[in-house]
Amino acid sequence: MSRARLDGWMPVRVSGRLGFCTEFAFDSLLVDFDAATKLPFGPVELELLCSPRVQVTVAARVVQAADGAPDGYWRIEARVADDAWTDEDRTAVQGHLSSLRKASHLGITAGEDVESTVRAGFDRVVLPHRALPGLDMDAIDLGTTFLGKRLGAPLMIAGMTGGSERAGTINRRLAVVCRDLGLGMGLGSQRAMLELPHLADSFRVRSQAPDILLLGNIGAVQLNLGVTVDDCRRLVDAVGADALAIHLNPLQEAVQPEGDRDWRGLLGKIAAVVAGLDVPVLVKETGAGIDPATAVDLADAGVAAIDIGGTGGTSWGWVEGFRAADPHRKAIAGTFRDWGTPTADAIRAVRDAVGGRVQVQATGGLRTGLDVAKALALGADVGGMALPFFRAADVSVEEALAVGRRVLEELRIAALCTGSADAAALRALDVVPS
Repeated sequence: MSRARLDGWMPVRVSGRLGFCTEFAFDSLLVDFDAATKLPFGPVELELLCSPRVQVTVAARVVQAADGAPDGYWRIEARVADDAWTDEDRTAVQGHLSSLRKASHLGITAGEDVESTVRAGFDRVVLPHRALPGLDMDAIDLGTTFLGKRLGAPLMIAGMTGGSERAGTINRRLAVVCRDLGLGMGLGSQRAMLELPHLADSFRVRSQAPDILLLGNIGAVQLNLGVTVDDCRRLVDAVGADALAIHLNPLQEAVQPEGDRDWRGLLGKIAAVVAGLDVPVLVKETGAGIDPATAVDLADAGVAAIDIGGTGGTSWGWVEGFRAADPHRKAIAGTFRDWGTPTADAIRAVRDAVGGRVQVQATGGLRTGLDVAKALALGADVGGMALPFFRAADVSVEEALAVGRRVLEELRIAALCTGSADAAALRALDVVPS
């Protein structure tokens, strides 16, 4: 792991004197101190204050003063021997860094232009208009079944966040929206729960919504980094999830300075998770699309559903560019901002590749109920949205409910104007490219 600039300060004590770690790797840290604080070069006791509940102490060595401290501070570099860390120490620190990263992602997605400049492709899809639909719009049945659970409409709030106090508030608000509107909900990556168990509260939403379809979440690459089938089972049980989403994000990990890059052998490990859990498994991309060959491999591995996660919505590689301190890493993120397959094209391709073998969720740039209707007509079982609901829930539960009601009204209008009495009829529509 190369030393990376932190998304926030990690409080530390060096020989009892308080400072703030600003760049971290396990063998080398940069720490800022008040200018009045002076430390001798040489051996020190380094205490990392990961949280009020978690503190890690290791033997270190101050090797030099370093440049770049803000006014009124001075900066030192401390070296730590590799064998100074226990496995528990490393896990705790990784958890703290993950929490800082999640909080940074929330701030970026809330306030920056994080979307791909390539459209999801729904503007190229035309649904057939019926001038005399012969339906009562209020009697249209939008209900559907996804991953074995009944939904009031074919709409999921896709997995986004967790692992920080702000994320927990947003998740609880989104759960209320799903409860009141009959939608399903995905959680963000639960990796932080494995590293710092007290962060589990930010993922727990069952008290707000006991009966909704709820998906847990873990990154596929974590299966190469020690996460086991038993860990996946614990994550599902800890939040009362009805299914587990395993997310694929090779582009984000490649752009991220501290990203995980070994993607070998994961198909077999996904199959082992499928076989080892008592709940269905959904595999999702996070913004670059599922290709037909991968869809076939996943269906053969026994997954119950595939989330397209196509290009056209939030670009997580581009998000990492906002975090990067190095201008060259920012440039790399910009290079890959629009990488991937537009969602509408990926839906068609996956439908043609795996037919009815797995259920399909369409995410990636869906912004309206009309987009959801088009996704169903292209072959999806449900549509999913993340960014619009996240930004609304960051304001209030009322704002998020308003977004949900607007999307469902648009979906109902699209059903009426295509003569579709229910969600199954929307899926049976013939569509043509514009």
